[in-house]
Amino acid sequence: MNEEITKTKTNEVQALSSRFALRLQYVTGLMELSSQTFPMTKPPTHSSLISDHLKGIPQDADIEKREIARNMFDKKLELEYVFYAMPNGDIYFLEPFSSQVKLSQINFAFRDWYQGALDTGSTYVSEVYVSANEKHNVIAIAVPIHNDIDQTLNGLFVGALDLGAVQRSLSQISHGQNEYFLIVDHNNNIVVDSRKSESDIEIKKFTLDLIDHPSKNEVSVITKEIDGKDHLIAFKTIPVGIHEWSVISIQPYEDVFVSSTVLRNETLGMIMTIVAITGTSGFFMIRKININIHLSDQLKQNNSELALKTEQIKQIDVQKDEFSAMVTHELKTPLMPILWNCNLLKKGMTGELNAEQIESIESIEKNTKQLESLISDIMDVRKLELDKMKFNFESISTDEFFGNLDSTYRKILTDKGMSFKTEYPHGIIIHTDKTRLRQVFDNIIGNSIKFIPQNTGIIEIVVEKKENELTASIKDNGSGIPPEKQKGLFQKFYQIDTSERRKSGGTGLGLAISKKIMDKLGGSIQIESDGKTGTTVHISLPIENQNS
Repeated sequence: MNEEITKTKTNEVQALSSRFALRLQYVTGLMELSSQTFPMTKPPTHSSLISDHLKGIPQDADIEKREIARNMFDKKLELEYVFYAMPNGDIYFLEPFSSQVKLSQINFAFRDWYQGALDTGSTYVSEVYVSANEKHNVIAIAVPIHNDIDQTLNGLFVGALDLGAVQRSLSQISHGQNEYFLIVDHNNNIVVDSRKSESDIEIKKFTLDLIDHPSKNEVSVITKEIDGKDHLIAFKTIPVGIHEWSVISIQPYEDVFVSSTVLRNETLGMIMTIVAITGTSGFFMIRKININIHLSDQLKQNNSELALKTEQIKQIDVQKDEFSAMVTHELKTPLMPILWNCNLLKKGMTGELNAEQIESIESIEKNTKQLESLISDIMDVRKLELDKMKFNFESISTDEFFGNLDSTYRKILTDKGMSFKTEYPHGIIIHTDKTRLRQVFDNIIGNSIKFIPQNTGIIEIVVEKKENELTASIKDNGSGIPPEKQKGLFQKFYQIDTSERRKSGGTGLGLAISKKIMDKLGGSIQIESDGKTGTTVHISLPIENQNS
C-alpha cells in the first residue's frame, strides 16, 4: 500500500480521535469541577418538595444548584440536559426546567450511569441511550457527590452529551470521495455516522470484524471487502469511561487513488489517439511508435510525479485540519475554565469578595473574552480562505432579523447614553444565512460603537427594497475614515491607526471577515466616509423570488 496514503489516513483518524476524546475529557472535567463547587457539595435541602407532577422540585427551589447546572449550557458543551439525582435514583432537579416537567418518570435507577457511579464511587460514562424528551442519542456523564464529613452519597450530578451534535460536526468535515466516518461503541453499535442527519437516531450494528487488527494507542490501516468492493479502513480505539470505542474512516479503495487513476486513463487515451493518427503509413507509424514510447515513458513519469504531489497536497490539507483542531482546542480550551471560574467568583460561590477583587476578576474576564474573540476571528478567516465555512441558507423576514437587531443594540447603547435607530420595510423575505449575516452586522455596529462620541453617539440603520435586492445603510456620527485610509479596509489585520497609543482596540479582522461572508451570501459591502462627519457602510443582499 502507498506509504503516503497510509500516512494521510493515519493522520486523519488520529485528528478525529483526538477531537472526540478532547471534547469528552473537557465536558467530564467541567462536570467534575462543578460538582466540587459550593453549594453543589451541600446535601439537597428541598427533597421534600419532589413531586410526581413536576418530576422533581419546583423551578424556584434550590436556585443555587440550578444556577450551576444552567451555567453548563452557556459553555456550548452540546449537552442535552443537566440534572441532579438523589441517592435512590429520583430526579431532584433537571435543567432546562421545561424538559424536567416533560419527563415520563421520576426515578432512573435502572440506567447504567446510576449503578456504575454507585459501584465505582467515581465519575462514570454510560452506555448510549435515547433521551426521553428530545429523542437524541446521548451518553450520560455521572459524577457522584459525597458528604465531606462522613462520605455518604449526597446525590449524582449528571450531564447528557448529545451525540447528534458530534454526528453533525463529523458530517461537516471535508471528506475524500465517497469517504465516511463512524464512531462505534464497545457493543459494536454505530453511535455516530457522518452520512446520517442529526435527527436520525437509529443505531445499527457494525458488522466488519476488526478484532484481528488491534489499534490500541495507534491507528491501523487495512483493506476489507464491503459489498463486493475493496475498501480502505483506518481506525483507532479511544477510551470512553471504562469502555473502548473506535473511530473509523472507510473509503472505497478505488476512490483513494482516484486522482492517479484519472491521470493514467487520460494519458493512455492520448497515446491511443496519437497511434491512430499515425496509422496511415508504415514508415511514419514506426517512427511515431518510437516517439510514442518515449512520450509514454515521459507521461508515466509525469503521472507518478503528479500522483505523489497529489498525495503531498492531501497530506498538507490534513495537517492544516489538524492544526485548526489543535488551535481550537489548545487555545480555546484553557479559556473556558477561566471564564467559568470568573463567573463563580463574581457570584460569591467561593466566599465574599471586596470591590478591588471584583474589579480584578472583571478585568480578567474582559481580557479572556477578547482573546476568545481573536481566536474565533482567526479561525473564521482561515475557514473562509479555504472555502470551508459552512452556510445554512433559509428564508427569514426583515421583521425577524432587524427586530432582533434593534432590541439587542437599542438597550445596550441607551444604557451608555447613545442612540440606536432602525428603519426597515416589513414583510420582506430574504434567503440567506441569518447567523452569518448577523455576524456581519455585529462587526460593523461594533466598529461604530468604538468611534462614536460618548453620550451623543448615534447609529442609524436604514433598510430599503430596490427591485430584486435589499440594501441596508449603517450610518454613525463618529470620527469618520480618511479617504487615504479606506483602500485597505477589507484587508486582514488592517488598522487605520497603527500607533501604539491608538484609542480603539481590535484585530483588524472584522471587516475582512464581513467582506468574505457577504461574497458568499451573494451580496456586497461598501464603505463611504469623508473622514470628518462619520461613516456609512452600505450592504446589499438578493431578495428571494416573491409573487408580490
